[in-house]
Amino acid sequence: MYLTKIDLLPHHRDIQRRLGDCQQFHQMIMGLFESDRKDAQVLYRVRQDRNALAVYLYSSRPVNRDRVLPGMHFCGQRDLTLWLESMQQGQVWHFDLLASPTKKVAQDGRKNSQRRILRTLDERIAWLARKGVQNGFELLNCQELEGGQLTGRHTQERGGRMYLDQYHYQGTLQIIDIRQFQKAIQDGIGPGKSYGLGMLLLNQ
Repeated sequence: MYLTKIDLLPHHRDIQRRLGDCQQFHQMIMGLFESDRKDAQVLYRVRQDRNALAVYLYSSRPVNRDRVLPGMHFCGQRDLTLWLESMQQGQVWHFDLLASPTKKVAQDGRKNSQRRILRTLDERIAWLARKGVQNGFELLNCQELEGGQLTGRHTQERGGRMYLDQYHYQGTLQIIDIRQFQKAIQDGIGPGKSYGLGMLLLNQ
């Protein structure tokens, strides 16, 4: 697995346009690879670092630097294989996560259920705690910093305008199942992974 950092120039017209549409931003990110998101196992996160706006990526394949667009500056890429393999059960990590805490609600007369955002803080923290147990970690502490909404535009055939609620979490966690936890880092947490959610950023 690779970690890549790319700085973004927010005043560049094309970058500015894509930042305002999560579907277009997703297409820009996937253009950095020669395969689709599932094959390249891409997770990404837009983050403000000091005075720079950057996008961080986890992927099973390296970014093709020839595909980096104007308004993007390639900062570096690191193979995380040894880092992942060095993790141990019981380790404590600080985490940073953008996620969309939802529940599935059955719809009358329809085969597929619909995702609904959880509206209370207690529900959302409980959701993240459950995700932790499912993904090999225990929440030791967690705070919700702020919420927001991603917007974008599908094709008309797929319903036109799209909206995706997101919440920002920081805290500490402890690894309780190393294999599940490593998989969670690679696969992400919760829905919205195509649109910059679910990437678990870690530091000690």
